[in-house]
Amino acid sequence: MKKAAAAALVTLLVGWFFADWLDQLPEMGSVAAVAVMGAFIICFQERRK
Repeated sequence: MKKAAAAALVTLLVGWFFADWLDQLPEMGSVAAVAVMGAFIICFQERRK
């Protein structure tokens, strides 16, 4: 449960950071957040094997 909470928190922070940092492309925050969450999912699934 701690890993899921950490992944959600990091995803939110990445999305907020990129949305704020890239003023001309605010939708990139959502894209970055989804990419980070996907990376967490892949990483956690590979560790279980």
